[in-house]
Amino acid sequence: MQMGVPSIISKQSGCAEILNNVIKTDYWDIDAMADAINSIITYPAMYKQLREDGLDEVNRITWDKAGAKVIDIYRKVIDKK
Repeated sequence: MQMGVPSIISKQSGCAEILNNVIKTDYWDIDAMADAINSIITYPAMYKQLREDGLDEVNRITWDKAGAKVIDIYRKVIDKK
């Protein structure tokens, strides 16, 4: 994504929870992966949107924001005790 390439990721990966502008498939579903690749190649508008929105999304991810999310999760867990 950071190189401006539309990305296909596994739904089971950790980054699937935070990334939106990607195509997500099941890890072992090779047909879905092939369909995703074909769609990116066949539909220029899809390619352009995934490329631009993905690049924008990944560039907005910072350690400060990631750390703040983790702290928020810990606070919610502590408050439930």
